[in-house]
Amino acid sequence: MSVSFLFTAVLAFLLFYDGRGASLSGLGAAACHEAGHLAAMGWVKSRPKELRFTPFGVELVRAGEEGGSYRQDMAVSLSGPAANLLLCALCALLGWRDSLFFQGNLLLAAMNLLPVESLDGGQALYSALCPRLGPKRAGWTVQAVSFLLLLPLACLSFLLLLRSHYNISLLLVTLYLICLLTKRGRFF
Repeated sequence: MSVSFLFTAVLAFLLFYDGRGASLSGLGAAACHEAGHLAAMGWVKSRPKELRFTPFGVELVRAGEEGGSYRQDMAVSLSGPAANLLLCALCALLGWRDSLFFQGNLLLAAMNLLPVESLDGGQALYSALCPRLGPKRAGWTVQAVSFLLLLPLACLSFLLLLRSHYNISLLLVTLYLICLLTKRGRFF
């Protein structure tokens, strides 16, 4: 397990300045998300190699065991958002649709299901395309889909910033994902 200094600093800042409790709800949603991945990894008999805490989220690094199928990889990728959606359904059944925990889980699931290379949805898309296209072409395809999704999202988030005069969060997340995309691809 590794925890970056910047993760600790961002977390302390959010917890200190958050009067509504959104940061704690977000942390709870993130913990449930990662627990979903860990449960799926246990189900497919895969071991986690490392858990990394970065300022932009938590990354669960799988051990490089051979023999896992693309279907199993897809199940592990989608298990985090599935755990968040399951918690959303539970909150809805209990009448907690207005709770920050419901909103945090819904936001985390929706964002991670985007077919962007560095997110769970992009990992699942890659796993779905590999048997048909091969690893290299699947990686290029996921990068192209990521770019085609992030470009209009960046424009929309910039317009949101202009209209709201203060909401920069979506723009920062989009720019971070674009920066990750411009690095050499994760799949090849």
